[in-house]
Amino acid sequence: MPRSVPLGRTWLLALVVSAVYVLAQLTAGTSWTLFPDSYRYARAAEEYLGADRNEAHRAALSAFCTSRAEEVVRSEKLDPLSGEAGPGAAGAASRAACLARWSYAPDITTGDSRYQSIFSSRPGYPLLAAPFVGALGVLDGMRALGLLLAAGGSLAVCGLLRGAGLSPAAAVAGQIAFLASPLGRWSLQALSEGLVTVCVLGAVWGGVLMARNRRASGAALFIGSLAVCTVTRYSTALVLAALIAVAMLASWLLRRSRADLSLAGVATGCAAAVALVMKLLGLPSSEITLQDTFTHHFRAPEVPDPWTRLVDLDLQYWSHWIGEQASMPFFLTATVLSLWVLLRRGGVLGPLACAVTLAGAFQVAAHPLVQEADRLGVLMWIPVTLGIALITEAVRDFPSLPFDRTVRVPASTVEPYRANTTDP
Repeated sequence: MPRSVPLGRTWLLALVVSAVYVLAQLTAGTSWTLFPDSYRYARAAEEYLGADRNEAHRAALSAFCTSRAEEVVRSEKLDPLSGEAGPGAAGAASRAACLARWSYAPDITTGDSRYQSIFSSRPGYPLLAAPFVGALGVLDGMRALGLLLAAGGSLAVCGLLRGAGLSPAAAVAGQIAFLASPLGRWSLQALSEGLVTVCVLGAVWGGVLMARNRRASGAALFIGSLAVCTVTRYSTALVLAALIAVAMLASWLLRRSRADLSLAGVATGCAAAVALVMKLLGLPSSEITLQDTFTHHFRAPEVPDPWTRLVDLDLQYWSHWIGEQASMPFFLTATVLSLWVLLRRGGVLGPLACAVTLAGAFQVAAHPLVQEADRLGVLMWIPVTLGIALITEAVRDFPSLPFDRTVRVPASTVEPYRANTTDP
């Protein structure tokens, strides 16, 4: 695809890719279910719409039990040893048991105030879900929101890559990589991951614009994205802002670019603001979430040394993770290759990608649970999608004739670097 493709055609192609993806999700019968956290987000959304706590609980629980019953039906259909009563009966029984178990409970996990405070302090996703739930109901509304967030995240990838100077073909390649990776899958779910992912991509996009001398619009996008991320998951916003500040300061020390120093300053200010908000509002700290992990949602007595136990669990988890990667190193290989390409050819995308990778790894390290790692570490796939786009750009511009020994560096990939290293 030539570089002269009009901007409108680039976005038209990106919209077609998103539409095909959404259509595939709606017609292929992909498994989609509500998680326990989804129940709490749905309950909060119902409360934002005006329902009292009991009404919101019943509406969210009904949707949760229906979703779980549908999952049982899907599993039963694939089981050659399913009973003669058929999967429909198993699904109905599952829903009835779910309702009977939780109808008069304060929560499907625990009503402990410490546990509930973890979710009440993160209103961003249920606030966004409220109009969808109000218009379409819990199940259809939250699924529609998931589709919108997945498509929106893919378009954000396309936009930030075009903002970094890459060709339309490379930008759309990055968009497709996003949708084909766990980023697309987890953005679909009725969880906060989709909104957080869009916020992280918005922050990266803002950083790219600042590095390309569009400082006002870039700073506005960067700060706005982190602000939305703060009300969605403030711990992620704090860690990401701090890591971006460190990454850009390190980049400035190497390249002495005023744009890098400016972005480091903005990120530092955002990290300080998030920390101040957490302090002033008394938001649940990492100590609370650690106790939640080690007491099985506060069902057991609190442990006296949660940080020591976290270190021990991390040692066990990362040892297990290395073993998994040794047997099937696709993710590790893709990440290393992508970061190498981004640092060598991506300009400001390089340090930003490193910060995002570390933010994803930090989330896993804070909750090193095997069953949760794929979701919590999903941000580590963002550099892979950006790296695939940059590799696509390099392959596209590589000399086609084997005897052509002229080395050509793509202008679009080097332009961000020049913008960062040449002060006005």
